[in-house]
Amino acid sequence: MDTNEKFGPAERIIQTVLTYSDHLRHNRPGCVSPDPTSVTGVKWTYTKWKLENGVKVAYRQDKGPMKRVGKSKKTVQSTVQSRIGTVDANNVVHSDTGARLGVYRSSGIFPEVAAWLYQQIAEVYKLDNEFAAKWASYAFMQEHQDLKVALAAFMLVQSRKGDPVMDENGKEEFRDLDFRDVGEAMLLQNVKVPPSTKNPKGDEVRFDAKHLLRIREFLSLPEIAQINRDLGFSASARNPQLGRWERAVKKWLNFRQHNPKLLKGLVKSGQRTAVMQLAEFTGFKPETAAFFSTLRWKQKQAKDGRRVVLGETVKAAESWNDMTEEQICEKISHEKPSYKIIGTLVPVKIGITPAIMAAAIQNGCLSDKDLIIATPTIEELGLLKHPDTKARWDAAMKNQDNMRAANIAKRVQSTETKEALQGAADTALKEQVAEVVKGLRVYFIVDKSGSMEGAIETAKENIKKCLPAFPLDQLHVSVFSTEGREIDIRFASAAGVENAFKGVSAGGGTDYGEGVRCLQHHKPKPDESAVFLFVGDEGQPTRFTNAVRASGLNPEAFGLIPVTSPRYGRGDAVRKTAQELGIPCFEIDEKVFDDPYAIPRTIRNLMAATPIKKTVHTVRVSLVDTILKTSLMRKPDWAA
Repeated sequence: MDTNEKFGPAERIIQTVLTYSDHLRHNRPGCVSPDPTSVTGVKWTYTKWKLENGVKVAYRQDKGPMKRVGKSKKTVQSTVQSRIGTVDANNVVHSDTGARLGVYRSSGIFPEVAAWLYQQIAEVYKLDNEFAAKWASYAFMQEHQDLKVALAAFMLVQSRKGDPVMDENGKEEFRDLDFRDVGEAMLLQNVKVPPSTKNPKGDEVRFDAKHLLRIREFLSLPEIAQINRDLGFSASARNPQLGRWERAVKKWLNFRQHNPKLLKGLVKSGQRTAVMQLAEFTGFKPETAAFFSTLRWKQKQAKDGRRVVLGETVKAAESWNDMTEEQICEKISHEKPSYKIIGTLVPVKIGITPAIMAAAIQNGCLSDKDLIIATPTIEELGLLKHPDTKARWDAAMKNQDNMRAANIAKRVQSTETKEALQGAADTALKEQVAEVVKGLRVYFIVDKSGSMEGAIETAKENIKKCLPAFPLDQLHVSVFSTEGREIDIRFASAAGVENAFKGVSAGGGTDYGEGVRCLQHHKPKPDESAVFLFVGDEGQPTRFTNAVRASGLNPEAFGLIPVTSPRYGRGDAVRKTAQELGIPCFEIDEKVFDDPYAIPRTIRNLMAATPIKKTVHTVRVSLVDTILKTSLMRKPDWAA
């Protein structure tokens, strides 16, 4: 029996978020090709085509080394273009030998990922309707935006919508639960996160105009429309089911019409055209001309004069094209616009100069996140040598609370800056998973047998990215072939992990039991749950159930980062052992480690999924309990 058959709704949720790694939407064109290692069966690769002698030639776009360009010697990420073939009239990409490689697609939602993610939500819904609604309510406060879009879309169209339930005489006895209200609430709510040491101003969790458009685009996909038909959510064989999307968006637009500051804020943040599209899709009719003038949306009268035209006069968009560098700095000091606005208004002929960037930083135009994103530019402009700018940048590094710094570190030149960014990413990783690792003892067991040749380096890179998340006093690491040995991690950082695994190479046979046995003297405390995390190709013909039982460690769950060996493929020893032990085995897609933002989310989800040992003093809450205790989202009072 497949281990997955034992999964309840909570376990299916965790398996979904651990195996899903690709982006729901790509803002660049790409080639979609078969990939048997992906849960969706395909992969997306950034690809462009050029017209050469009347033929569309496809080039894969890979990141190259950093290089200096222009008179300013600015450092930018170079792109390496590799010819992969040609694109025919049907957008099929063929190699130069004629083999079909995949399909060329413009930017937009990745249909295969959307369909797979939506189907996983449907499976949870089939098991427990209310649990799925609670999952959506819980997910709204998390940072996984793609998953929130998919869950909101599902809740807007699922069939539990408050219909009357009749008694045997045909009279209404009561009303069914309305889970479409949860979907509406996700679109309309604006939840304020309380201030904290890391974020003194607090924050807000909400969907913006672009997310609302993405939900419509998501539900309009033929693949999603078909799933909705199969589930009985839609009776139309032609049109997609949008459920309450239109009604919710009209409420969203109306609220902003009556709160001009919110509408102006959307324009300032670059969402003007998105708001206009929402109004067009829903047929929204504003009450006054102020709505159109704020959006700079000029209205045209139909030839037959069938409607009243509002907002005939439209204010021209602001422009800095005729301003000097000094005038721009004075304007920044006076008006303090956001860095995003500065970037769009600064004339190309001037660009972001040291003076303009310094003025923006000194006047608070860059948030902590903006400062980290702009680090390569700030470094290139020489401003990190300026005491005031360096102090502001250091403060941002301490306050930043996501993994963005790990990505930025790849694009800076200074070793000092690179180490500071990586250190900030390690700290952020620890802080983001601190709550879920309470009461857990983690055993990290790495296969270094001969079958891992060619894959061990990849495995070590993945380990380096996730091990710093765990407190050293709760973490035990081993490597094994036919013999196992414990690895001493002395420093909880990427550099510390790299140092500990220095000299580890592939070789020897495979005995997963050895990896367990050499750690069995580290017993979990009475109030701790144990979880085993395996990294390897499962290349062992027998199970190692007896070794796990004899260790006395009694793991509550297995986590598995499967590594496919180039020569030997992949076995099933870990999964079969978990099945014999009667515990869940959660797989983590190796591609997760290519995305620094996904790493803390994945570790949090895996740790939260580990069942809790039934003890008197429990110091953590499992994912299932967290979701069960989550109240269903309700629409704000103004939209009730």
